[in-house]
Amino acid sequence: MGIPSDVYDPAEVQPPSQRAATQEATLRRVAGRALAHAPAFRAALAAAGMRPQTLTLADLPRIALLRKETLPRQQAETPPFGGWLAKPLAEVRRIFVSPGPIYDPEGFDEDYWGFAPALVAGGFRRGDVVLNTFSYHFTPAGAMFDGALQVLGCVVVPTGVGNIETQVKALIELRARGIIGTPSFLAAVLDRVREQAPSSSVEVACVSGEMLPETLRRDVEGRHGLRISQAYGIGDIGLIAYECPQRSGLHLAERIIGEVVDPATGAPVAPGEVGEVVVTFLSEFYPLLRFATGDLSRLAPGGCACGRTSLRLERILGRVGDAVKVRGIFLHPHDLDRAIARHPEVTRYQAVVTRADRNDELTVRVEAESPAHLAEAVSQSIREATRLRAIVEVVSPGTLASTEKRLVDRRTWE
Repeated sequence: MGIPSDVYDPAEVQPPSQRAATQEATLRRVAGRALAHAPAFRAALAAAGMRPQTLTLADLPRIALLRKETLPRQQAETPPFGGWLAKPLAEVRRIFVSPGPIYDPEGFDEDYWGFAPALVAGGFRRGDVVLNTFSYHFTPAGAMFDGALQVLGCVVVPTGVGNIETQVKALIELRARGIIGTPSFLAAVLDRVREQAPSSSVEVACVSGEMLPETLRRDVEGRHGLRISQAYGIGDIGLIAYECPQRSGLHLAERIIGEVVDPATGAPVAPGEVGEVVVTFLSEFYPLLRFATGDLSRLAPGGCACGRTSLRLERILGRVGDAVKVRGIFLHPHDLDRAIARHPEVTRYQAVVTRADRNDELTVRVEAESPAHLAEAVSQSIREATRLRAIVEVVSPGTLASTEKRLVDRRTWE
């Protein structure tokens, strides 16, 4: 039996026992290199009392979790990558800046971020004209998909975020077959296309960076006659999991070892239980070890009819702790604290994330005695600290209860 046409890498359909053996051998090879060149990796292994030569997959739960919120401190103490880079700095192609700030290195490898399998599974093919609406500025999302599209031989239109009228014009005039971006932005672009053209050339879309409610997917697919697939990735690593045509969960990528663990202990949870997604990046370039993503999920039961044999995440169910994702950007309370600290007249604040007309909205209520021009100034500070636009409302002191959380997510994902 041959490899299905929607499979990029034959490893996606290999027997699970073969995958485990390959991952274990790769883990030992990566660990051996990292031991000599990446002091943070070396320290993590030493703290667990392990040696690269005898490291097994079963040993991983004994290694302490690497939490995303600790990376800014580690990178400040051991610049620029906190001691996790296992190759010379001269072998870094680009450095991206994610909120935190966290510096994300990109290597010279073809499709470094690993999104090609997700795009092939989503129906993207050689010669397709594809709009990539993810940002090419600071964060790596645009480059992640750009590299994969180039490997597949697609024709990339690097539109980035915003300029929706120009995006619509380009999509119509270039007869783009594919489009990539966040679910909410793609819906906005396609709705505008429908207003200006009798039919759309778009047949496939791949979304990431936000939750994809099934109601939104059914609505967009039904009205525009296209197919939407999902890819799950993070700026530190790239692709973690992706959707096949069966839509029976998100297949873990071959490039990582994935776990679902108890956020408090780091121990694997029982099958079917919700836990935090933890990823070991099998990279000789930037080998992050047991990286805790902060995302909650659970493993899907059984196999998948598509023929892929990897474990699957059901879907992303939420976040661990206080951070939330807004318009594809992680927002932490400490980011808001930094912005509000520029305005000593503010005595208390609360940020609320809601969803209206398929779009995330961030509203920040601040208590202050003197409201004149404060809303505009606070909004600008939030924009500079988080890269997110916020609606700022100035309220009287005492309006916000001291027991309320600083950051509240009131979105629902039906």
